[in-house]
Amino acid sequence: MFGEYTGIILLAFFGFLALATVLLLPVYLFLKREERDSENWTPEALARDWPPPASPSNGTPPPDASAPNP
Repeated sequence: MFGEYTGIILLAFFGFLALATVLLLPVYLFLKREERDSENWTPEALARDWPPPASPSNGTPPPDASAPNP
């Protein structure tokens, strides 16, 4: 039923699959890690993580809202 080369073909096929897995799995894991880490660099994440900008001042306290304007 099977020819004399069937075992060699199956061995080569499964060997190729094993080699491809060994070589490509680190690449896949690296890309997944980079994709996960890139979520920290979206504009929304940067705006959430950074402190709000300080109001410009020259050392004087901000004007009181209840004080009348001259």
